[in-house]
Amino acid sequence: MNPLIWHKVAAISGVAALGLGTYGAHAFKPQNPTYKDVWHTASLYHLVHTAALVSAPITKNPNVFGGLLTAGILAFSGTTQ
Repeated sequence: MNPLIWHKVAAISGVAALGLGTYGAHAFKPQNPTYKDVWHTASLYHLVHTAALVSAPITKNPNVFGGLLTAGILAFSGTTQ
């Protein structure tokens, strides 16, 4: 697989991170205010993983690095508690 594919994955992930972060900041109105903090933390993790994903093509094993970061985005940014 072409290592530069991870730039495309990072771009898609970045758009998703910004969109979900904007939703959380302006439209998300949970009944329990603790969920707002959880949403903020998940958005932050998503954005940090996305920033790291940009560097995947220059690593020694870009597919392993990119795959693990993508798994981290899905696993840790998608949890609710």
